[in-house]
Amino acid sequence: MSASSILELPLKQILASVRRLPTEQKLELWRALSRDLNEVIDQRFRQALAESRAANQQYTEEEVMADVAQAVAEVRAARRAAPGG
Repeated sequence: MSASSILELPLKQILASVRRLPTEQKLELWRALSRDLNEVIDQRFRQALAESRAANQQYTEEEVMADVAQAVAEVRAARRAAPGG
């Protein structure tokens, strides 16, 4: 038998086991996974940001800010007009 082996469990079973862990062990697990995932999360964020910029490159910052201001005004007006608003 080899010194290393891979434990294969259904994800639901893994999650159920993790949920039963004491808080300190959950935090330790979270820290370990966080280190593993930070690079992936950063890369996905950079990719999404680049795609967003590419899709909106034809708009100036002033146009975007004007649209944002208009959207905020519309939402606020709708909230004020709603019952209890």
